[in-house]
Amino acid sequence: MLMRILIKLLCICIPLFSFIPHLDARLFDNSYAVVIGLDEYSRLGLCELKNAESDACAVLKYFKAQEYIVYSLIGSELVQKSIIENTIRKIAAVITERDRFVFFFAGHGKSKTIEGLDSDIAYLVLSGGYDMNDPKSLISTGDIRNYSSLLAKAHHQLFIFDSCYAGIMGHLDLTRSDKTQVRYNYNSDDYLEQSLSSRKACQYISAGGPDQEVLDSGYSGLSWFTYFLLKGLEQGIVKDRPNGLITFRELSSYVQGVAANPKHTPSAGSLIGHQGGEYLFYSTLKGNPVLPKLPNIKEKTLRDLGFLTRTSKHDFVYSNIYNMRKPIDLLFLAWVKKDFDLYMNQLHPEIIMTGRYKSGRTYSRDYDAIKKHRWKQFTNLLERAEVLKYEVMYQGSDGKNAIFGVRYSMNFFWKNKKVSKEKNISECYKVTHSPYSNQWVIIKNDDYQYKMCVY
Repeated sequence: MLMRILIKLLCICIPLFSFIPHLDARLFDNSYAVVIGLDEYSRLGLCELKNAESDACAVLKYFKAQEYIVYSLIGSELVQKSIIENTIRKIAAVITERDRFVFFFAGHGKSKTIEGLDSDIAYLVLSGGYDMNDPKSLISTGDIRNYSSLLAKAHHQLFIFDSCYAGIMGHLDLTRSDKTQVRYNYNSDDYLEQSLSSRKACQYISAGGPDQEVLDSGYSGLSWFTYFLLKGLEQGIVKDRPNGLITFRELSSYVQGVAANPKHTPSAGSLIGHQGGEYLFYSTLKGNPVLPKLPNIKEKTLRDLGFLTRTSKHDFVYSNIYNMRKPIDLLFLAWVKKDFDLYMNQLHPEIIMTGRYKSGRTYSRDYDAIKKHRWKQFTNLLERAEVLKYEVMYQGSDGKNAIFGVRYSMNFFWKNKKVSKEKNISECYKVTHSPYSNQWVIIKNDDYQYKMCVY
């Protein structure tokens, strides 16, 4: 209780990268962080959380050491919608295209399906309302998009959610290309910094995805998600560059690979406004002060607790997870670009696609049947398509193959002026690495499932 009373809004304006002497100029003038954590929910009829506020405090320490301008909203007195929105507006009034912004929330979450909408709505649950359905107690996916829009001047934005059901706000990254592999072939770390920081970024990572409740218990006084998030920011855990640089893709790959468990799998992706940049972190070793390392967990302990059960090769998974999911991303991008060849290039010659029609009747198609069916759609029927929502969830891997669940909403505009709307569709994809093309391709696709697949 004393901690909740004493914690106040922190505004520490110190040049962000002054501790990285090799840079000729700072990548960003200012970095802003809003850090939110709430344990107490008894007033709303929800169970009290064990680690949400300690998660927020630990994340706050990281951003303060990295010399962010930090706004700390921890405890029931501060975790109220009006205070959060006033804080966002305050930052929006001063943020520029030379700045960046990160939002962290640890607390309860909920989701709701509303008839007529293109996707489910996820909510972050706050204090301040009469019950958990009171709008004063809820921040919706729409609210998050509004906050992002208010902060649109920021060159980089990142939203981190350690809560249930938060992973239902993703957007298809239209900057993905079939011409480039997801790897960093840069001559120097300086060039990597400058390249990724020069393009706008709007990204998110969440502890779980659609239909998933996340674990509040964890290790070292933290939830499992926040533990792995902060562990990955230690020097040498994800990367060991001399300048301490860790990209969002590298950190999120690590978290997805090691924090996945039978109950929930972390989700990461892009939001509306993303233009191919990446949020950049620096290891705790480069902070001021240097934060102590979190205790290590033995692999056997993790397995006994149910972690690492989705793969026996988690190092391989988090090194390759974005390349594994690449054919799925490009498959959806092909619909947007109306590119039949791009679509077919993502499929293994021995692919099997199964699914069910609205009538309930099932179907199964091989490569040739898929090619014939899609050719008709791409050339004779399709005028254009738009992806309204797009979430990809890593489900498991044996090192040779990997399974991903996908939740999406799309509109298909046909040449006869009709529009087909697919809302909250769940699919399952199995990908494999092709030695002939040296890329990952889709070998199985289960279309139109009742719920996201489970490994």
